[in-house]
Amino acid sequence: MNTNTNRVFDHVFIIMFENQYRSYVMQNEYFRGLAKQGIDMANYFGVMHPSQTNYISSIAAELCNMTDDDPPPSPLTQRTIVDLIEESPYRLDWKAYMDSYIPQNQPWSAGMKPKDDYPYMAKHNPFSSFKNIIENESRWKKIQNEAALYSDLLNGTLPAYSWFTPNMWNDGHYLDGTNPVGIPADKEKQPKERAPTLVDQAAVWLESFFGSLNFPGPDSHFPPNTLVVVTYDEADFEAAYDLPKDKKYFYDGPNQIYTVLLGDMIQPGGVAYEGYNHYSLIKTIEQNFELGSLGKNDKEANWFKFLWNETFIWEAPEPTPFQVEGQMASASYKDVLYMVYAEESGDLCYSTFDGDHWSESRPVGVSATGEMAMASTADQLTLAYVADGKLMSLNYTESKGWGKKPQQLAEGVSKVTMAAFNEACQLMLAYSDTSDNVHSIVTNNTAEWQTAVAVGFSSAGEIQLGVLGPSIYLIMQDTTTSQMMVCSYNTADFNVVTLEKSAYNGPQSNTTKDKWSPNVYPVAHFSFAAYAGTPKEKEPITQPYTGSGSLACATLDGVMHLTHQGESNDLVLTESFSIHGLMTPEQPISYDVNKSDTTNSGYGTLAQAGWSEQTAILGAYTKGATSMAEVNGELILLFVTENGALEMIRGGY
Repeated sequence: MNTNTNRVFDHVFIIMFENQYRSYVMQNEYFRGLAKQGIDMANYFGVMHPSQTNYISSIAAELCNMTDDDPPPSPLTQRTIVDLIEESPYRLDWKAYMDSYIPQNQPWSAGMKPKDDYPYMAKHNPFSSFKNIIENESRWKKIQNEAALYSDLLNGTLPAYSWFTPNMWNDGHYLDGTNPVGIPADKEKQPKERAPTLVDQAAVWLESFFGSLNFPGPDSHFPPNTLVVVTYDEADFEAAYDLPKDKKYFYDGPNQIYTVLLGDMIQPGGVAYEGYNHYSLIKTIEQNFELGSLGKNDKEANWFKFLWNETFIWEAPEPTPFQVEGQMASASYKDVLYMVYAEESGDLCYSTFDGDHWSESRPVGVSATGEMAMASTADQLTLAYVADGKLMSLNYTESKGWGKKPQQLAEGVSKVTMAAFNEACQLMLAYSDTSDNVHSIVTNNTAEWQTAVAVGFSSAGEIQLGVLGPSIYLIMQDTTTSQMMVCSYNTADFNVVTLEKSAYNGPQSNTTKDKWSPNVYPVAHFSFAAYAGTPKEKEPITQPYTGSGSLACATLDGVMHLTHQGESNDLVLTESFSIHGLMTPEQPISYDVNKSDTTNSGYGTLAQAGWSEQTAILGAYTKGATSMAEVNGELILLFVTENGALEMIRGGY
């Protein structure tokens, strides 16, 4: 039998509650205390709205074009984590336990159609939406109820992967004992505000449920080395965040949810501040059990590396042999760091760093008068630079060195940035012209630059591209306010959704591919604060970040790191973004009720996902250019100090 020695946990048990913003849940004493007994995922987000979208994405790593609570028009054909588990050489098993589900009421048969059996609801059972589960008798029989869970725990047969969905009362969706489904009058029995009543109701049930299992604690009925994940599907709001007459959607605001990791392998009291979502959970399970990937939003997602005692840190600054008075750029090519810089004359030189030593400086063969950027594919390194207002491109290969004939891409250019995407098979270049309008150009599969397109925004400050999985992000500085803004560009078919009008959703959530978002949002962290409308509960607030000087951005292990100067000092500041699977809206996002038919809801987009908290990189001060690249599993940040010396800092796990 094959064995896996990399495991941190031997079992994972996921329990998902309903529709609450993280801050509301943390107001409850039991949920707050539970967070102190495990690892509090303080920056965790749902994927989409409404509920069913989050359940489906939690096992399929994509939305499967589902943006509603209605049953799929036909069973979904996408692969799920079930496929990875059953294909594993480690003889793993799985089960899904549905509270109040009666298996005898839905016995397997050819052509069966899953149905509700209130307070059990099929929309909260993601396994019932997929063709290769509902058409497979042995798989369908792995969907059981709470009685089967107790039996498996008693008999020591809990599978490696198990999912538990509480019923519509125990998960905090509806008031205990009511049945509003199909009975509008019964909605009058629901509390006016979802929190705190329904949070408290869910807490009472969870405390009783865990109490029956002696969990958490040394006498737990869970097998040793079981990771228990307590999470919510999505964030819903009451009071000012509900749907009064001046609101357009049910879920305005950040999709930030309560999530806590518990188990005997967990050190109590930990807090995870990086950004995570349901795709991160799939990735963590894949990593733990060596399952491979579904190849979707799980493939490059940020995962719970801290469970393996891996935490990202920036090391102390190191000197380099160079003095750089002007512009500078860097990129990784063939596992080596390449750095290009401008001499006082404007002539460009380059050097390489192999992780231990810098090479001697050598000429590139061209001159520049403005900014430059670099990125690489597997085949070549590309340098973009501004010479007398013209944007030029020059390639380098390991066998031939630098090319002799630069290609002109645009005129009247002031700023430039570049990044590789599509698993480093393509490049995107963004530049701003003399009117501060921003444009972008991509290469095709044969490395040829395509026609430039207008991004739709302008920036008089620095611009920087970042890549996170299939998403490209353009970060722009506002020179007037020093605020940094960001817009998105999706490159994946599986992050495109379209839907006809329905009860809870419709075209207002449709998203696109290979286009820039019609909205920009601040580079900001979501927090919470007191709100006059709900004095006993803290409401979401946005904390935008400001910055000055050169921007630098690079991605490592599913986390996109951004660095820049402080607004009024030379200290290098940094924040990260790691929410995977965000989509690019087809229409502009707006909450104006008078524009319901022509704007987007913002669900599953930058409007609902936040950055990490901002920190300073100790010992790093800059007065000039900065650049960052991922090389051999670590980030290398280059920055020019006040006296023109080029220094470097390594960052990694």
